[in-house]
Amino acid sequence: MKFKLIEKKPEAKGTKSFFWEPDKRFEFLPGQYLYYTLPKLEFPDARGATRHFTISASPTETPPYRLTTRIREESGFKRSLDALRIGSVLETEGPDGTFILDAGDKGPHIFIAGGIGITPFRSMIKFVLDKNLGYPMHLIYSNSHPEEIAFREEFDHYADLIPNFKLTSTVSKKDESKTPWVGLIGRIDANLIQKVASGYENPTFWVCGPPPMVDAMEKALGDLKIPGNRVRTEKFTGY
Repeated sequence: MKFKLIEKKPEAKGTKSFFWEPDKRFEFLPGQYLYYTLPKLEFPDARGATRHFTISASPTETPPYRLTTRIREESGFKRSLDALRIGSVLETEGPDGTFILDAGDKGPHIFIAGGIGITPFRSMIKFVLDKNLGYPMHLIYSNSHPEEIAFREEFDHYADLIPNFKLTSTVSKKDESKTPWVGLIGRIDANLIQKVASGYENPTFWVCGPPPMVDAMEKALGDLKIPGNRVRTEKFTGY
């Protein structure tokens, strides 16, 4: 498929969303991803011109299709993506991926996100809300600094207005930031997970983020004796 870039939107410090108009519509499930191939690498990247990214939009809001990612100086691909002009066209393949929320997954759901690992959960949460499914959902979302929290206003809005959606946000390096923060401080750990989970009966735990974070959460869930069939994980490797 061909995607045409129609909009760029800053989501948080270092994070942007890219909105694409497809040459043809397609169906996908919340949490799936696409492969993107840039027409040209403006900045060199030894890994080439193709990467895969989660569709951060819900199936209920597409098209356009949304790619949300952190732009890092060390990634030639990311810098080249960010340099694309509105109207640029690239090739995509997919959708693919098994880290998906189906309409039959009634929950409760506890989503545990580290950094840009929030993207599949943004798709899943919006899907449940737009479909009025009413499934109980609790998002535990960790970032290093407050200014790096993607979709912050959106999730705060949901938490204020929607009874079946709860939000627990935490930052691990508050002292390094000038942005005000009155929420939790520290990394997600077994104690925090247990506190959140105590409000739900047999929840499914979803974990997404950098590999070290996902590994730590798997250990924490194991320490809490959560059965493996109630844990779903996805690792976002460096791009």
